Amino acid sequence: MSKFLTKCKVLISANSSLILLLALFIVLVGSTLVPTSETWIKPPDVVVVETTSSLEPAELLIAKGPIMEKAEPTRLYIPAANIETTFEQSLGLNEDRTIQVPDSYDKVGWYQYGPTPGELGPAVILGHVDSRDGPAVFYRLGQLTVGDEIIINRADGTVARFEVTSLERHQQNGFPTELVYGNIDHAGLRIITCTGIFIRGEQRYTHNLIVFAKLVE
Repeated sequence: MSKFLTKCKVLISANSSLILLLALFIVLVGSTLVPTSETWIKPPDVVVVETTSSLEPAELLIAKGPIMEKAEPTRLYIPAANIETTFEQSLGLNEDRTIQVPDSYDKVGWYQYGPTPGELGPAVILGHVDSRDGPAVFYRLGQLTVGDEIIINRADGTVARFEVTSLERHQQNGFPTELVYGNIDHAGLRIITCTGIFIRGEQRYTHNLIVFAKLVE
């Protein structure tokens, strides 16, 4: 009886070894046929979208007007409003997904997750309208009119010149996110500050002033 049990144990052990070898073979063969995360090659980023009948017109984007290479902004000059200032560190997002605002009241900030001024798309710049001590960098921003010039020096030594196309005022609880950050077919600029009535209990203004502009050279 003990010999029979010994044979059974040996057979079970042998069968287990065969099963393990077979499983190892399947894994090795399978790994050569199915790409893993280490072997998978990521396709290149799409640079040009080919026009096909399956695409909706809104998905087709043809750049219009001048376009510049990527270069971060360093200086802002708006002659009509007597604004001349530099850029502080680039702006990101707060934990609640709202855009950060500049720490300084006499400098402006560029939103780093959008295009740089001059690139294809809507570059976004923010600045304060006032402070506890008085007017801030964008205090006169609302004086701009259509056709006024906005000049931005860039880190690569180039200069981007924009022309104001419109000014809009929107309630902060109805901010036009798509209009400001949505895709456009040209190198655009959005300059944003506060306006309206200041609510002391909430330490905020009721509206935002948004200046829209396009690159002209």
